Amino acid sequence: MTGHNAPMLSLWLGAYDQGLAYASLALGTYLTLRVLNFADLTVDGSFALGGGTAAVLITNGVPVPLAILAAVVLGGLAGTITALIHTRLGVNDLFAGILTTTGLYTVTLRVMGRSNIPITDITPVVNWPDFGQGDDGRWAIALTCVLLGMVALIALLLATDFGLALRAIGNNPTMARANAVNQGLGLTLGIAAGNALVGLSGALVAMYQGFADVTMGIGSLILGLGMVIIGESVLRPRSVPTALFAVVVGAILFRLLIAIALQLGLDPVDLKLTTAVLLLAAMSLGHIKLPGLNASPQDAASEPAAIAGSEAEADPLPGEQP
Repeated sequence: MTGHNAPMLSLWLGAYDQGLAYASLALGTYLTLRVLNFADLTVDGSFALGGGTAAVLITNGVPVPLAILAAVVLGGLAGTITALIHTRLGVNDLFAGILTTTGLYTVTLRVMGRSNIPITDITPVVNWPDFGQGDDGRWAIALTCVLLGMVALIALLLATDFGLALRAIGNNPTMARANAVNQGLGLTLGIAAGNALVGLSGALVAMYQGFADVTMGIGSLILGLGMVIIGESVLRPRSVPTALFAVVVGAILFRLLIAIALQLGLDPVDLKLTTAVLLLAAMSLGHIKLPGLNASPQDAASEPAAIAGSEAEADPLPGEQP
């Protein structure tokens, strides 16, 4: 490998690693937004909470798997709080997420003890091969294995009776009620699972970049949404497994686009604006409708809320005759 190509390969490999680290955020966004049709703003808070929790535990000598597990659990608890505010108190979904995220800023700051925590000397759980690429190579192998397993697990979950019930709640709440689906419980478990994935992503991103910051979750919903839309626009999935795969591909493509923009001389200060432009372009080119943003009431009534919804109509729900 020539000296000229080595830095370029490192750039692409780093973007690939970051895309995989953020893919859990995209999967969590897909679960809440596409499957449950629930616009959840909690992800901004649960992402930072997951990263901050992992950083605190790792720097205090806690094994990496336990630190990641704690980030997942706390992310799930954050989602549970939002779901309970919405289902038990009747608060609007957007406002419930805003309330939880606002409170999570203080919680994360309390957990971390300060606004920024560096993470150094992470002991690897497995001595992954690096194929001559150092830490980036190890991260690529480890994250690829983790994401493939996660996509398979989520696909299997959504194919069960419980998964079909979740998809029915998002696609047709009236039909779900008619089939005795407990919507409150389904929303609570689904939103908790989505934010658990977001907490996992926060932990992975903090470990990869070597630090956690209390503000690292700002704009996470837009990032996750952008990755979902880019993946769906490129692959046009027609089933849940391919939709999950498209979400992961969208996360990788999103980070590659950011890497290309930086390589072309984009000022890092402009990254948030670039993210918004990329998201707008993906929405415009893909003609993808989002909950609450449909062009007309007629479109809202005729357009499925998600790809998963079309399959929910084809598959029998719990209590239905096939």
